[in-house]
Amino acid sequence: MAEAENTVDNRLRANTEKRAGSGYRRLNWLFVILIISIVVGGYFYLTRTQDPVILKIGSGPFRSDSYELMKEVADVVSRHSDSLIVEVVPTRDSSRNISLLNDGVVDAATIRSDTPVVNDVRQIANLFPDYFQIIARSDSSIFRINDLIGKRIAIPRFGTDEFRSFWIVGDHYDLPINGVKWLAMDFEEATDRLLSGEVDAIFTVRSLRDRLLLNLFEDAELKRLDLRFVALDQARAIAIKRPFLQVGDVPKGAFVGKGPTPRVTTTTATVDRVLVTREDVDPSVIRELTRIMFEHRLDLTIRFALASAIKRPDTEAALGIPLHEGAVQYFTRDEPTFIQENAEPLALLVALTTMLGSSFFAIRSRFVSSQKNRMDSYNYVLLEIAENARNASTKSELKELKNRLASILEQAVRALDKDAVTDEGFQSFSLLWESVREIINDRISEIETA
Repeated sequence: MAEAENTVDNRLRANTEKRAGSGYRRLNWLFVILIISIVVGGYFYLTRTQDPVILKIGSGPFRSDSYELMKEVADVVSRHSDSLIVEVVPTRDSSRNISLLNDGVVDAATIRSDTPVVNDVRQIANLFPDYFQIIARSDSSIFRINDLIGKRIAIPRFGTDEFRSFWIVGDHYDLPINGVKWLAMDFEEATDRLLSGEVDAIFTVRSLRDRLLLNLFEDAELKRLDLRFVALDQARAIAIKRPFLQVGDVPKGAFVGKGPTPRVTTTTATVDRVLVTREDVDPSVIRELTRIMFEHRLDLTIRFALASAIKRPDTEAALGIPLHEGAVQYFTRDEPTFIQENAEPLALLVALTTMLGSSFFAIRSRFVSSQKNRMDSYNYVLLEIAENARNASTKSELKELKNRLASILEQAVRALDKDAVTDEGFQSFSLLWESVREIINDRISEIETA
């Protein structure tokens, strides 16, 4: 009886251990499957194809410098980034850009550095300077700012940044509001009226390489109309009262070399054009945009000259807009690459190498052309000798032609020795020379037979 009970207990214990071992093995398999699932899922998550982020940038008026620059930035981004697409939105001016930025219509915008902004606006980069410019007809007797009194001057549309800029100048020089016959209009209309004589001068704030501005001077040249650049001689005093403004010089002949326009290097006020965004925009997106703008600045400069002025904002300036976190991440990256550290010297090296290469190929092409021309002159002499041999009637004439044939061969051999002709050219010359010699010999035989 006791033995039977022991046997039953042993069987129960064995079954229990068997079930426990089976459960433990199932748990192990579940754990392995879970680990494999996590690894496979992580791999597919990390290697998944993500749709690129679309970043909308309010650029300013259509065909303006900031619009053209942002279009080039968008194109360069499309070629160098798989995670970012830049969409350029033409707008009215900086104030409108800030409104669109605050309303979430755009994610970034180009503005003037003197544009009032709210607390959540952050800066990405300085783009280029805009110059205060007063351009007058030479027959208008406008030489200084105060000469605008009583004259007709076209200024930008009411409410724009440029409109306010004109009255900054007017306020400093104490121009009477009713004493200046100012007419608010778009820049293209203003240039047409200036060329036709409907206005005596125009005021604008734009870069020195603005396409519409350069077109104005080209049209004036075609019409044989002289334009005068009026100096803002108190620009430094204006900058004291308006800290966002700086002082800049317009070089002599910046617009027209013949003449030139301006006739001397001229002082005026400038204001920086900057690229800004909202604080809540994804830092990785802004870092990618900043990276492409600075690492591919040479590509941008080749496309649009003003891109050479793009630079890192001065974060120590008390009046500057704070940098966006994404821009900070790029500017403070720990281990910059060799190309990033030496972008400008490498660009100069590439430019110099290209220039030297072009010069080398040009010189080589000229040298090869010279070699060919020299060998062609020898071949023409051979053709002349052959023609004379066919027409010769005496052995003395043919003997003279043989002497000329020997002389031209000697000249060609010496030219080959001095590398004045190519080996290929000399080979073709040799074949022609043999042919002419045979013609002379055949002609001598004909005369002797006769």
